[in-house]
Amino acid sequence: MVIIVTLALLLFIFFLLRRNSGAAILAMVAGLATYQLFGLDLAAQIHSWLPNWQQWLIEQIIYFILVLIFPLILYGRSGKGSLHGLLRLAHTIVFALFLTALLAQPLAEIFDFDDLARDIATWIASIQGIIIVAGLAGAYLDILFSRPAT
Repeated sequence: MVIIVTLALLLFIFFLLRRNSGAAILAMVAGLATYQLFGLDLAAQIHSWLPNWQQWLIEQIIYFILVLIFPLILYGRSGKGSLHGLLRLAHTIVFALFLTALLAQPLAEIFDFDDLARDIATWIASIQGIIIVAGLAGAYLDILFSRPAT
């Protein structure tokens, strides 16, 4: 249920904000790559400085900063989107699905998932690569076809 609520909330917010998301999606992928390369080492180093903090919590904070916070700041600073109608809805769905796919595993570690959410998280994990490629394609298209506000 947590994943469904997260997805619905993201869809609602992104549909109302109506911003270009291409740069934010690329920043999420960059944050994910950075986390996979350096995140666990950085968490171990921070844990050695702050031994009272649990390491999994430090790992989640680093993940959220790299994959969520920085890209959402970039999303908030991006220009208004020029898409309307079904294209705007499809754009919103792709961005919300992309973000939900990247947040499914961390949410599973933070919240107690019911059976439905666990099944959805397992399914998302099995197709996460496809979602990332689709998100990247959408990001490139968004960047290529977005028009600056006049």
